[in-house]
Amino acid sequence: MPPHSAQARPRPSTLRDLPRAGWIAARASTPNVPLAVLSVPIYAFSILPMTLRGGLYLDRTRTGTVLFERRRPILDGFVVALVTAAAFVLWVACILVFDATIMLLLGLAIYAVLLAGAVIALVQPGGTTLSASGPETPKGERWMVAALAQLPGTRLTAVMLARRLVEHAPAGSVLVAAAATDALLERYVRAGFTAGRARRVYRLVPAQT
Repeated sequence: MPPHSAQARPRPSTLRDLPRAGWIAARASTPNVPLAVLSVPIYAFSILPMTLRGGLYLDRTRTGTVLFERRRPILDGFVVALVTAAAFVLWVACILVFDATIMLLLGLAIYAVLLAGAVIALVQPGGTTLSASGPETPKGERWMVAALAQLPGTRLTAVMLARRLVEHAPAGSVLVAAAATDALLERYVRAGFTAGRARRVYRLVPAQT
């Protein structure tokens, strides 16, 4: 995959596409539709930080999704903490303004759904490392390729989208990813990535001369 091909770089998706991306990720992880519905909120929440930074992409058919953006774990963690705190403050405010019992029950119901979704996501086969970078990853500006997912019955929509994005990676950057399965790891290696530990991969983008 040569960098900077003539094909235009895909446009990033927006918050309006977050529910769709969450659904794609959930359905890609479990064939059971009811379980996928329960896990949509947790998948959507997990990709929210990079979505806010313009790192969420859906393919033209809206059946495949990829996260591609510069790796900023501290900033993403701050966004997660901020959103969580804002949701808690809103819940407390609703308890003070509306019927406390109803709001408490509603809050517990939402928490139960999120917890169930998190458990469903964790027990799915093909789990991977939490970090795409490790001691074997070269130093440099790291750009992360993550959350490749596509709806059942589709073929390579996420992989082809990721290939297009990688072609437009900044010169001199280091692409990092963590493959969810051995099959995806093989695809990364065939695309020019170097395999590391725990199914992590990286690829050096040549600097401009």
